Amino acid sequence: MKRPLHKRLGRAFRSAWRELRGQRGVFDGAGVHRLLLDWIAQTRSADEEVRGDIRMLRARARELGRNNSYVKRYFRLLVTNVIGPMGIKLQAQVWAGDQPDSKANAAIDEAWNAWASAPVTVDGRLTLRRFEKLILKTVACDGEAFVRLWRGFEGNAHGLALQAIDADLIDETFNRPRRGSQNEIRMGVEIDAIGRPVGYWIWDSVGTDLMRERYFIPAAEMLHLYDPDRVNQTRGVTWVHSVMVPAHMLNAYEESEAVAARIGASKMGLFEKRADSLAGDLASDPRPATMEANPGTFEIVPDGYEFKAWEPDHPTAQFPAFIKQMLRKIASGFSVFYNVLANDAEGVSYSTMRSFALVERDDWRSIQQDFIDMWRRPLYSAWLGMALLTGSLKLSSRDPSRYMSVRHRPRGWQWIDPEKEAKAAVLSIQNGLGTRTGFLAEKGEDIEDVFAELAREQALAKEYGLSISGETVATDEPAEDQPKDSEGDEEEKNEEMESATH
Repeated sequence: MKRPLHKRLGRAFRSAWRELRGQRGVFDGAGVHRLLLDWIAQTRSADEEVRGDIRMLRARARELGRNNSYVKRYFRLLVTNVIGPMGIKLQAQVWAGDQPDSKANAAIDEAWNAWASAPVTVDGRLTLRRFEKLILKTVACDGEAFVRLWRGFEGNAHGLALQAIDADLIDETFNRPRRGSQNEIRMGVEIDAIGRPVGYWIWDSVGTDLMRERYFIPAAEMLHLYDPDRVNQTRGVTWVHSVMVPAHMLNAYEESEAVAARIGASKMGLFEKRADSLAGDLASDPRPATMEANPGTFEIVPDGYEFKAWEPDHPTAQFPAFIKQMLRKIASGFSVFYNVLANDAEGVSYSTMRSFALVERDDWRSIQQDFIDMWRRPLYSAWLGMALLTGSLKLSSRDPSRYMSVRHRPRGWQWIDPEKEAKAAVLSIQNGLGTRTGFLAEKGEDIEDVFAELAREQALAKEYGLSISGETVATDEPAEDQPKDSEGDEEEKNEEMESATH
């Protein structure tokens, strides 16, 4: 007789469980045994992982950015090292045949600088450099940034303005499956059959107002900036997520230690009744005895009682080591040098600082290039089309594709050891192992700008009769009579002999 289905399933389950309990697998990380039973992991799509947590992660990252000094410092380091004090510069590199089109390049540079140095936002508040600082910080804090391109904007001569849209307005709970010709909507982003964004559904106001409505912005008018961690990820996640818990715990721990240390610095204690005392109970006294912990004051102990001091020992001896270890973990999550994040140069050698600085700069350069790819290139394309259309940029052709060859030049860094690295650069150039263009680019400088400035210096020096080194330049005018070198040497020798005899 065949066993019932539920008994057969139960037997199969028990057999599989016994096998699973003893299984370690080929890969240790995939093993299921008593040491890893608390390691719970699920296989879900990127959007499923993000959808449920994105709002809370964003809110907590913003709170840390406001109140946690280490997270706030990281945001400032990010903006300073990626955008820099002068911003990301644009340099047109249009060619006419085999020669640079200097006229077109100068016109593009001039028009771009005129637009970027004036307010570029629809509210007329921020220049491009300040707007890019805000956008980069928003990408790091919120995990993403949305910028609407207002083409045909009448507020400036170039016909283009920018509007930053809060990520809270793109509802991550708004989802719709694909049906027939109807596009799918993932967390407020409408996508086509191949996963390309078609547009974005935006709330018209912030909050929980029941009267608010969504409106649609086509993808051609929106730049969605984020750094995906997985393929097919529709929305971005804050860069703070991996350090969020230790940063919050460290902040709370430091606060607790500070409070405990303040209490410990005050003389405090308890009144304890002696066994042989006949005094009444202080607890029943309508005016119970209390002690004010004021520096330099002494209280009188009530009759029949004795004072027992309470002296908490804070901060503990392990406080500095614990803080340092936690900050190292946070710095690793941000991929920055611990000593820079914590402003701690104690016990760090010059060679160590130099090695870590070089590694850290590669991370900053990577973020610079990502920012240029996802933001600057499409922004320049939108600006160029509108500038040619409005006539604020006048070139021989109105076809934007002819003038797309530009270089977005981010900030560089000065050499850590200028003398040694300058000598190494000279040797490399002399032996054909490097170029002036490359070495100047590492410092964020352009060879054409450097040569032009050198030419201006030389012309100015010639006008004043000087060389770049400060020596007098020979002129056509007759020189005054001067003693010969041999005569001058002889006079100096005679003066030395006279001083020696005296």
